[in-house]
Amino acid sequence: MLERLSRPGRGFGNGTARVVDAIYRALGRPGKLLQDLMNGSWLGHSLHAVLVDVVVGGATAALLLDVLRVFFAVDGLETATAWVVGLAWLAGIGAILTGLTDFKDTAPDSAERDVTITHGLINFVGNGGFAYSLSLRASGSHDAAFWVLLVSYLLISIGAYIGGHVVFKYGYMVNHNAFDRGRRAKDFKPVVALSELPEEKPTKVTFGTTAVMLVRRGEVVHALKETCSHAGGPLSEGELKGDTITCPWHFSTFRITDGSVVHGRAGSRQVHYRTRVNDGQVEIQGPHD
Repeated sequence: MLERLSRPGRGFGNGTARVVDAIYRALGRPGKLLQDLMNGSWLGHSLHAVLVDVVVGGATAALLLDVLRVFFAVDGLETATAWVVGLAWLAGIGAILTGLTDFKDTAPDSAERDVTITHGLINFVGNGGFAYSLSLRASGSHDAAFWVLLVSYLLISIGAYIGGHVVFKYGYMVNHNAFDRGRRAKDFKPVVALSELPEEKPTKVTFGTTAVMLVRRGEVVHALKETCSHAGGPLSEGELKGDTITCPWHFSTFRITDGSVVHGRAGSRQVHYRTRVNDGQVEIQGPHD
């Protein structure tokens, strides 16, 4: 149902994603670091979700204070209510910016993108209502501000419901492959002859039924799970630069020595394996947790 209702806004959603992506690309390296901040790569999960908790919690607290004032004649709550509405509004701005950053990497012309743009537009209007309510309070119109807050609260509640639908149905901002650890082996198992492994070139091999990416540097070989922890992109087709590999799909960057996240969108470390060279064979053990 939500997917059908959201489909007419597909062109707007695709255009918005392209504009946000272009802005980050134009900023160069500072844009990449800003994107890491907004995606929440440093947290290990989405920053957007954290800020949304502040928005909903702050708006709920502000509405409760207003209800106490309007319907129960509790005095002296005007200033406290204004501060809490202001907190919800500021957190809402952060949620919009982080949400747009996450949104740009959704699949074009997909149901996920369709529903997510509806979620974003509803919450954008709701957060604008918080700003309007705050301005009314500043002018002394506290009763009018209450009704604006109430409508805005209902809007963000609907938006939050749709946001939950996107997460739980489509796995939005979930690292889809982070839970699959691949084959486990207590002992080292041979996967390829060292002579067949090109120097400084990401190479895909099979470890049982698990695809693994190898990078050879002389007699040292690094091994990461081939499928990116974020959305399953092929790491062996990515860009190797120094001690990092960048996924070609959404440009998540991992350290080849231990699989740690250097740049998002991924929030989960890449599965990595111990390696050794034995009798001319590259052998793998793990994965290493």
